[in-house]
Amino acid sequence: MRLVLGVVAVLAVLMVASLGRGSALPWAPTCSVTDPDGIQLLTGAPDAVAARIADPDGSLSAALGAGPAVACRIAPIRATDEPKEPPLGLTPRAQALRDEIRSAFGDVPDGGFGPEQTLPGRRPGGEHSLGRAVDFFFRPYEDPESAEAGWRLANWAVANAERLGIRTVIYRDRIWTAWRSAQGWREYRFGGSDADNPVNRHLDHVHIDVG
Repeated sequence: MRLVLGVVAVLAVLMVASLGRGSALPWAPTCSVTDPDGIQLLTGAPDAVAARIADPDGSLSAALGAGPAVACRIAPIRATDEPKEPPLGLTPRAQALRDEIRSAFGDVPDGGFGPEQTLPGRRPGGEHSLGRAVDFFFRPYEDPESAEAGWRLANWAVANAERLGIRTVIYRDRIWTAWRSAQGWREYRFGGSDADNPVNRHLDHVHIDVG
């Protein structure tokens, strides 16, 4: 397994270098939607899949709220040095993400950002303190309807990751990253102390950060 992950990492580095030289990807970005039983319901280019899940019905709608249904293989997205902008303290790309989510999902409670250089309880160089991350809250997390709404947002974020420059999506012990997008959703384990805390496990919120 370590060898496989090492090969994936090397290929990703080569891909980023290739993109920096303006070379085309050796494969076309693609997304798929799979139901909890592993049945593939939809596959196609990211923009086409994102358009389909914007107003889903039937089995597609059920899958989007049941768990990590959308997986997209896209090129790694680089971090940028965009400055934080007042009054929210988000970078322009993070602000655009927040605006679009509020347009698509309504006034979802959010946080994890602010004009301070370093946010209380956050790392100075972390994505939240840099203004590149937003948390979208779905509480109480024990409520099945809250969890379903959270998964719909998380799956939407993955489907729109290439277009919006999304690098990471974390929700309910699962993580998707553009850097390792070929692996789809993976198990997430908080690396600090109190790893079983519901907040650290992202049970009550969807974390999204951008390049």
